Amino acid sequence: MIHEPGVEILTMNFSFSQPIIEEHDGYTCIFVNESDMFGIGDGKPILPFNLSVIELPFGTKILNVSYECSEPEVFYIDKKLSFGSYSPETEMDETIYNENSLYPTDWITYHTGGGLDSSGEHKTFLAIRVYPVRYLPTQNELWFINDIKVRVVYKEPVEPLIKDIHEFDLLVIAPSKFATYLKPLIDFKNEHGVKTKLVTLEEIYGKKEGKDNQEKIKYFIKRSIEEWGIRYVLLVGGLKGQSSSWYLPVRYSHVVPPKEQEFPEPSFISDLYYADIYDSEGNFSSWDTNNNGIYGEWNEQGRDDMDLYPDVYLGRLACRSVREVKIVVNKIITYEKKKCDDSWFKNFLLVVGDSYNDTNHLVEGELIAEQAIKYMPGFNPVKIYASQTKITRQTINRAFNRGCGFAFFCGHGSPKSWGTHYPPDGTKWTRFYKVSDMNFLRNKGKLPVTVVGGCLNARFDVSITNNIKAGVSEEGLKYFSILPWRLGKFWTEGLTHICWAWKLTSKKNGGAIATIANTGLGTHGRDDRNYNSVADYLEVLDGWLELRFFQLYGIEHIDILGDIYGRTLTEYMHRFLGNNDKMDVKMVQQWELLGDPSLKIGGYA
Repeated sequence: MIHEPGVEILTMNFSFSQPIIEEHDGYTCIFVNESDMFGIGDGKPILPFNLSVIELPFGTKILNVSYECSEPEVFYIDKKLSFGSYSPETEMDETIYNENSLYPTDWITYHTGGGLDSSGEHKTFLAIRVYPVRYLPTQNELWFINDIKVRVVYKEPVEPLIKDIHEFDLLVIAPSKFATYLKPLIDFKNEHGVKTKLVTLEEIYGKKEGKDNQEKIKYFIKRSIEEWGIRYVLLVGGLKGQSSSWYLPVRYSHVVPPKEQEFPEPSFISDLYYADIYDSEGNFSSWDTNNNGIYGEWNEQGRDDMDLYPDVYLGRLACRSVREVKIVVNKIITYEKKKCDDSWFKNFLLVVGDSYNDTNHLVEGELIAEQAIKYMPGFNPVKIYASQTKITRQTINRAFNRGCGFAFFCGHGSPKSWGTHYPPDGTKWTRFYKVSDMNFLRNKGKLPVTVVGGCLNARFDVSITNNIKAGVSEEGLKYFSILPWRLGKFWTEGLTHICWAWKLTSKKNGGAIATIANTGLGTHGRDDRNYNSVADYLEVLDGWLELRFFQLYGIEHIDILGDIYGRTLTEYMHRFLGNNDKMDVKMVQQWELLGDPSLKIGGYA
């Protein structure tokens, strides 16, 4: 073979000991000592794998990935392989279990991405999965290899695609109406070494690039990376009051999981669109590669190419008025201008219960909370556990008002409320903690970074106008019914004027300094389907994101909010995009940071 100039070759060798085959609850489970990860997908066979993430200069082209492996050894099993479960209705995927072919289709799979490494540098990622065991369902066979050699051929760019420029750190994008009221924040950031630039939407919309305003914003972020070296982006603006028009528009993703969710959700907000600027080779990541005007599309008809890896650390202040701009600007400046007092900051509030009525009777919320506590050494856990106390407005607000550096709610949600269940079987609901309950928060400057597990808590497109439009479209005039036996949804849902997560973040004299929550339907794993003595609730989907966030702060000591948030997303994609599952894509797209990505957690000393 003639070696082409600029072409590099990387080889990796893997060796595996004999698989451990066990039977649990009528299913077969496979363990390999050298493989500490499991491919867990809804209804799909669970198999161990090894993950290798290779970081290459940004714009590197992967020319070929190949392998040589030992002769497979075949094991026969009596029971079907265990499968992952995201919902009570999950059954084994018959398209896999009835297929007379090996699963997965090869000994290795891989994907590429372009994003930021742990130092905030732009890189091309190559994530390779190696499966020591594959499954032939119709023959009840497991195929195993002892050794495999993986060979990667790649070509680095001749010149760096992005110049090493550090003119600005933080780009703030907002309508001109908010500019005056953002100036104190811009000045404060610059005074504290975060070189900050404010650009108005009116300036951006005057540019030629972009098919619509959202794409114009995205192209401007691209230019800001290349010309200024921007690392953080703060979007300021949500809906205009209770109308259906936007100060700063959103992009809706159309990744539609067919069966894993409680009800159909054809689209949801994804600000990751604005952060995912490039693909692995440095091309613009449009999220509309079939040019049909439907962005982030993955359904039965087709799939847009989406890189997904964030190229900037991005958050949004979804302000609906000048008043809200003033509130959040004041909160950020007050929080950051001095070090938070440990007397309250070292409190870690955890509000959890029994999320699901699962077969193993796991108290999932409390299990994930206990693991989060382990990742936050030095913090005092303030536990509001459904097994120990009633979850009410009073118990939550009382703990919140004492102050805490972090808060973690893990259960179920909607735009207007959050709740969970009581043990032991996860069927009896707790009281819901509602948007209206936050009016009684009095924690003033003792503001936590809040992480929320649940559906729709960050769906910040709710307004009275939007609610009425959707309700009338679905139910007609029945939406407004005042009949006692058929009260219209307008009276129970239509009056939700602000989403839960933004209310908490924009609350005056209290609430949170930032909130991370889902804009769409969230999902956790169920039971312990890989039988490794760890609830799948903690190992996949929302649960993995939530725990990794706390681990990056508490164990790895990263204290810039956007760095933690962005790295959590990036590492999730390394680990899970190889599942080729819509739910994993939806997880990262809907996990919204309502807050300042450049925030120094705990304030400046």
